[in-house]
Amino acid sequence: MKKKKQGKLFFSLAALTALPIIVLGMVLVVVGIESVSDGMKMEIQESLSGTARETVALYALAYSDDIRMEGDHFYMGETEMTGEYTLADQIKINTGADITIFWNDTRVITTIKDEEGKRAVGTTLDNKDIVENVLRGRECYNTSVPVLDKTYYGYYVPLYSGDTVCGMVFAGKANESVEESARTITTKIILVFVLALLIVLGIASVYARSIVVALNKIRSYIGSLAENDYNDAKMPQSILKRNDEIGEMGRYATEVGRKVNDLIANDGLTKLYNRRAGRAALRDQMEKVDAHQSDHVTVALGDIDFFKQINDSYGHDCGDMVLVKISEIFRDKLEKKGFPIRWGGEEFLLVINGEMEKALEILDEIRKELSQTPFTYEEEEEFFVTLTFGVAQYKQRTTLDELVKQADDLLYEGKAQGRDCVVSADNYLNH
Repeated sequence: MKKKKQGKLFFSLAALTALPIIVLGMVLVVVGIESVSDGMKMEIQESLSGTARETVALYALAYSDDIRMEGDHFYMGETEMTGEYTLADQIKINTGADITIFWNDTRVITTIKDEEGKRAVGTTLDNKDIVENVLRGRECYNTSVPVLDKTYYGYYVPLYSGDTVCGMVFAGKANESVEESARTITTKIILVFVLALLIVLGIASVYARSIVVALNKIRSYIGSLAENDYNDAKMPQSILKRNDEIGEMGRYATEVGRKVNDLIANDGLTKLYNRRAGRAALRDQMEKVDAHQSDHVTVALGDIDFFKQINDSYGHDCGDMVLVKISEIFRDKLEKKGFPIRWGGEEFLLVINGEMEKALEILDEIRKELSQTPFTYEEEEEFFVTLTFGVAQYKQRTTLDELVKQADDLLYEGKAQGRDCVVSADNYLNH
């Protein structure tokens, strides 16, 4: 028995149904790629700025802020630093960023090497605008810094000898490595959407007559994703409750939205907000306080004490296990009270909906529980982990970066006072 051929109307309806989905998918891919690119550039600038500032602090802590040149010899305090690259190399290992210390505009310490492995010591920075601004005490960021045969994203901060700017500290990442990461994420986004479009086209071929009505609702959802409106994007229940192919299409689209949101908003290891999404969520809370829709918001910047020793002693897989376990504790303790953010490396930013007194109680409870929680990895001996927190409460007209810096300064104060503590401007809580 011959199969009955599909009529022209069926194919016309199928084509008409599929066309807007293809267009929307292409728009969403383009917008997603642009969002990833913009987000990566912002994260790179923030990461490099933090690395450059931390490099200044680490060198000042390890040596001295009395910096000088005597002939061709570079000194920090009484220590001759000429040819001493140990700390800079370690910072590069920890952060993935190249480090350079300048005396005026000349590189005296650097991790950047040519193809033969020779460091770029003694070379100068040709961008006079950057040199002039940094030597006047300003920080500078540039997305195209030529060094040897490569181009870098670079962040420069002033280097002080006493109260006088004597040089610069540079943290940078090669453009080619950043572009490779962007291409990887872009490929994932495209594959997700290609898969989704193939599924949608299959469903459209079966339900050509009714799919147009359902597409109007699905298109609204995808439009929200295209505008990066992941929190408010909701698939209608009338679509999700269907037991036919149209219902499946709605659920697939929801899964696509979740995957895209995970790629852009969530940290891959801990599943917490990543820094970019966390900043947006914190900014929303600050705006609610400004609009008197919320009373208070408090942030705590926490850093795992001696985390490098855990990695060195038990391996990076064990370190990842510790990060995941700590994230679970944060998520449990902050449920309906705030949210945690993977700020970078072993640093977490906890956002607590409440005033300082409430936040200190929650944080000290977290600190005590963590310090009493034994960790084991692959039947090794038990070990314990502690955290140090710096806590600051948001006040109107304070910027997000200023708020985080307040917490960061208090965190460093806690580290200096012995770690395993919660430090605010007026309180010090420890074991």
